[in-house]
Amino acid sequence: MHRVLLLTLVGLVGFAALVSIAQIWVQFLGWDVYAKLMVTVGILALLVGFLAIVKIDFGEHKRLRDENYLD
Repeated sequence: MHRVLLLTLVGLVGFAALVSIAQIWVQFLGWDVYAKLMVTVGILALLVGFLAIVKIDFGEHKRLRDENYLD
């Protein structure tokens, strides 16, 4: 699960980078559409990052509980 979230995050960042480079050189999107797309990608990246952190934290909590460090 961590791998999927990490690959999704890397994919989102890569997509944003490619679209940004293309927009600078070719301007294939209107700037309003480009801004909306980048904000959407940013929100999705934050969501995926949050899910990854929550997943890691719950996994650590479960491991500590299984090893009887937590009650």
